[in-house]
Amino acid sequence: MNFEYHIESKEAYTLINLSGILIAPNQSGELIEEFEETIAEGTLNVIVDLSGIETMNSTGLSVLISILTKARNAGGEAVLANLPEKVNELMVITKLYTVFTVAESIEAAEELLNKEETWL
Repeated sequence: MNFEYHIESKEAYTLINLSGILIAPNQSGELIEEFEETIAEGTLNVIVDLSGIETMNSTGLSVLISILTKARNAGGEAVLANLPEKVNELMVITKLYTVFTVAESIEAAEELLNKEETWL
């Protein structure tokens, strides 16, 4: 399965749905460009739904780190939601749980974003 993404603007955040296999560096250029446009338009918070990801390697982690960095540099936050078991294992092995905010579902991620002001 090829890598696919869908970006949807919500009232208070951008929802990015990722699916397929994210292992090649050339797969994510358009995604990052579109995300940068949403930040430029003023939507600083993002939820990344990973439920459709089958496989991810360091390239996929790099994409997630890029999204997180761009959101935080703009004054927003990125929350990862619905991590498949393989992605969860990768996050544990790389200790990226200490860097990312992770939620069990999109609804839980929304709640975390609503509480964000208390984190800062």
